[in-house]
This record gives sequence, C-alpha cells and structure tokens, in this order.
Amino acid sequence: MKQVAISGAGGWLRAALLEQGRLVEWRSEQAETEPLAGCVYRGRVTDVLPGIQAAFVDIGQGKNAFLYVDDALPPFHGTEKRPINELVRVGETLLVQVSKEAAEGKAPKVTTRVSIPGRLLVYLPPEGRAAGMSASGLPGAGVPVEPGARVSVSRKIADEAKRRKLRELAAGLLADGEGVIVRTEAENAGDEEVARELAYLRKRWREALASAAGRKTPCLICRDADLIEAALRDFGAEDVEEIVVEEAAAFQRVRELAEALFPGAADKLRRYQGREPLFERLGVAAQLDRALQRRIPLPSGGHLVFDRTEAMTVIDVNTGAFSGKGGQQREQAVTAANLEAAREIARQLRLRDIGGIVLIDFVNMQEAANRERVLTALRAEAAKDTAPVAVLGMTALGLVELTRKRVRASLAERMTEPCPCCGGTGRVLSVDELERRLFDELSGLVRSQEAEAALVEVPARLYERLAAGGHEERERPLHLYVLRSDRLPPERYRILYAGRSEEAERLYREKSEMP
Repeated sequence: MKQVAISGAGGWLRAALLEQGRLVEWRSEQAETEPLAGCVYRGRVTDVLPGIQAAFVDIGQGKNAFLYVDDALPPFHGTEKRPINELVRVGETLLVQVSKEAAEGKAPKVTTRVSIPGRLLVYLPPEGRAAGMSASGLPGAGVPVEPGARVSVSRKIADEAKRRKLRELAAGLLADGEGVIVRTEAENAGDEEVARELAYLRKRWREALASAAGRKTPCLICRDADLIEAALRDFGAEDVEEIVVEEAAAFQRVRELAEALFPGAADKLRRYQGREPLFERLGVAAQLDRALQRRIPLPSGGHLVFDRTEAMTVIDVNTGAFSGKGGQQREQAVTAANLEAAREIARQLRLRDIGGIVLIDFVNMQEAANRERVLTALRAEAAKDTAPVAVLGMTALGLVELTRKRVRASLAERMTEPCPCCGGTGRVLSVDELERRLFDELSGLVRSQEAEAALVEVPARLYERLAAGGHEERERPLHLYVLRSDRLPPERYRILYAGRSEEAERLYREKSEMP
C-alpha cells in the first residue's frame, strides 16, 4: 500500500510517503529565511571570477549564491560557449532561482533559467527562461527532455502521436516568450487539465512578480510551491492509495489542491482524528530516528554502515552471521545478503536525501554474474527515486560508484546540528587524554606561578577517574581540590583557582557547601 501522510499539528507542516508501512520520503517545513530549492530571487552580482568561470550573487540571505557559467547562458544559446565575464557584470541585477540548497558550508547554487514546476508541466516564464533545459536540472521535474524547443516533451512518453498532440496543445496555450516542459504525468491527461495547470502556474508567477514590484534588491520573488502542494506533486498523489491528513487547516488545503490540480486524488483523501499523533500512529517518528543512525540492521541479520565525508558518502555492507562454510554455499549467501542490502540502500538514499557521490562496499562476490545481479537490483530500486540516480558500476577494488542529484540538504542536516562537545566529529577526547591535559596545564602553573594547590571543576567521567585514585602512581604537580560538574561537556574542565593552599582549601569548602 502506497500512502501519503500529512500533518499540520502544532503549526508545523510535515509530509511522509510510505510504501507497505515503510517510510520512503520525508518533508518538513523549514525556516523561511533559508534559501530553499526552487526559490526565485532578484539578486545583484557581487563578484565575477573568470578563473573559475563563475560569479557570486547577493540574494539577501547572508551568504552569496554561486552562479556557474553554464547556468548563466541565455536562452537558445545552442552549443555556443561564452565566458562568464561576457554574460554578467559586477553590480548587475539578475533574476535567479536556487537549484541546489546550501549544504555543508557550501553556498547555494543558482541559475538564471527560472522554472515553475507543476504536476503535468514545468512552466518557463519569459524572465530568465532557457529553452532546452534538462528537466532533471529543474526543481521537481526529474525527467529527461528534448533540447532546443520552445515546447519540450518528456522522452519517457514513447507514443509519437501523443508527443505531437501534447506539443501542439502546449504551443497553442503559450504567450510570447513563454516556454513549457511537458512532464510524463501529462501523457494521459485531458486537454482541459493541461490548460488549467498552465493557467495556474502562469498566474502564480505573475502574482509573485507583482508582489515583489517596488521592493529593494536583493529580495525574494517567490518560493516553490508550499510544502503540501510540493509533497502531493512529488509523491505522485494520484498514484497513491490513500492520503491521510491530520489537522483541519491542512486537510482543507489538501482538499482545495486535490480539486484544482490533482482530481484523481480527491477520492483518496481521509482526515485523521485519532487521539495518538498521526506520525506516531504510523510509526514514522521511530523510522526517522533510525534513519539518522549510522548503523542500519537488515532483516537477514546483516547491517549497513553509513559514513559521510565532505566529498562523498561511504556505505559498508556487512553480512553478519550467515550460514555456509565456503565454496558455492558461501557465494549464494553473500549474494543474497548483497541483494537485500542493494534494495535497502536505495531506500535509505531517498529517505536520507543523500546527494553527490556515493561509494558502496558490498561483500565480495567471486562470480561476475552475481556482481551484475546486485548492480541490476540496485539500478531497479534507484529508478523509483524522484531524484536522478546514476549507478556507474564497480571499480577495480570492488566498490560500487553512484551519484544522486543533490537539491535539498540531507535529512541529517535538516533534523540535526553539530554536537557542541565533539564539533560534529562524533568523538570526544578519552578520559586518559583529558587527565593528561589537565595535569600538563597544572604543571605549567606550578612552574610559572609557583602554585601550591589548585581548585578544578571537571566532568563526571574525569571526576570518577580522579576519585578512584588512578593518578596516584604519577607524581602530582600540586595539591588538587576537585569539584564535580554535570554541566561541563565531557571533554572540558575548568581551573577555578591556582595559588596558595589555604585559599584553594577555603574556596573548595565554600563551593562544596553551595546547593
């Protein structure tokens, strides 16, 4: 069963796509100050760098956006290549759209080719429109298109008669300077549905321009569709079996959108009014927590390990305890474990919204036919993803390479923040190292200030070490008074006083008596 769940409880919009009860995709409302994919800004060029063929554009979000030369080319440029300094100038005002959100310290990436995606069409307004733009490079499009035409039709529509009909229909609806990409979902849509959606997208764009008129540059022109519309569009609302909505305002918004844009979804709509929160009832909250973990168990007893670096994500496949003591029996067990892992990896990439380069270390298989089976299974599962995924094959070291288009920040980036203790590394200093650093610093105070005693505040784990007398075999640099603190991070300590013994003892007693 394929199901969309939407909640507006507590004033926060959240949406989930589930298949057979398993979470596949997750969307949540984010702060409006963040430059999200699909947002259109009127910005100002602050710097042009011919050396890297790029420019930086101030869009009013604190961090300048990155504009590469290929994203600044004018409409109908064909194969002509022009340098960035011929396309934009410092101080020039540009209409740009965020094509990739800021992530891991990198600036958001923008394009001058503005597009407004819908369910059936991607509308290309006259301002900033570029013919021939690949739909896979459009927010929410995700399908290849024919280049170079004012009207482009998804290549996934194979019937030439339907392609011609859709092209003629769309061309007849366009005004001067407009363009449109006809998506795969329009293959079986009626003429009236196509016309209604184009009118809706055009109206939304014109209203956005009108509302931004007179505002100072840089400024936000329009955002992508709201979370509910984007979720219904991207999750394939008309293909799901049920749309369940929690909270009255969210339910009303879904019903309005279903009537206007997703007529096939209206009969699948159900309002949830249970006492238990919707996402708790569906097990979404627990699945989200598991998706943030480094280790993911597999049904057969094996597990996956996800490690993220600045450049890529690395996934290790472990079989755990499998039956078979060697030879063909082992090869079959390993292949079965890898096939299971391939399916789960594709789901996890989509759920975690992992983009960029991914390397997968499957358990080694001896037979080429089995390696090909695993690659085929991985490609088949990846084809279900709404983001373009390219499985490139296996390296000489047996590592599978793939790339997944990065548009939004990953699930981990959206739901978590770096640990204030470890700085995001996931590790802290060992208690041995922490103790050594404390005594090194105290030894320096003895030499520089001739301190006789010191009062220190330490975290619980170091206090237990010092209280246990584990340091007695080493020579103390001075007399030490120790206070335990449950508020200090696990790898921090504080030297509150170093000097005369009488004063250190007085301060120790005073602080020990404090509540």
